[in-house]
Amino acid sequence: MSHHRHATNPNLAISLLKDIETTVVAWQLELEQIILQIQAVYADGPIVEGWLESQASQVQPQPSASSEATATLRHGEVDRLMDYVEAICNSNLGSQSQGSQAQVAQSQGSQSQGQASVRTPEDSCTAYRLCGLDADGRLWSRSCPTPQVPYVSLAIARYQKLRILLGQKQTLENRLNQLIQSLTVLSGQIQKS
Repeated sequence: MSHHRHATNPNLAISLLKDIETTVVAWQLELEQIILQIQAVYADGPIVEGWLESQASQVQPQPSASSEATATLRHGEVDRLMDYVEAICNSNLGSQSQGSQAQVAQSQGSQSQGQASVRTPEDSCTAYRLCGLDADGRLWSRSCPTPQVPYVSLAIARYQKLRILLGQKQTLENRLNQLIQSLTVLSGQIQKS
């Protein structure tokens, strides 16, 4: 039998390097887009790490357990949640901005005169709390007035979106760092030969 030696194809090395370059350029562009999206989330408004809980006030005594009256909003597709909350805010923003200022002034005036402020049925039926975990993992909660719920919901949705974007950014940075380490080792081996 004869031994046949195959010639090395230098074009294969060049082709592999071009493929790596194309991949790295795509990763860099994706990373730049993610960074722009992160900046847009920060510029869009407040960001809140937490969740809203709503508890229906029981007007009439009911035999149902209190756990059934509490609904916790924790999960949901971020884009759908943000679209929903933005739609609520946009539809109520024009009518509430003028009406809210008048209601606040009227409410402050009647409270200063010792009269009780008028509440809407929505306010008297549902109470909202903003909840979260502190650095030690302990649960905290604060009352959230009903008119602020859409804005707090948007801030929570921004946090969820930010968390997803930061995860994507970290994944791309890890890929780039691994590639840099591999190429550094390969470059060192090539220089030694």
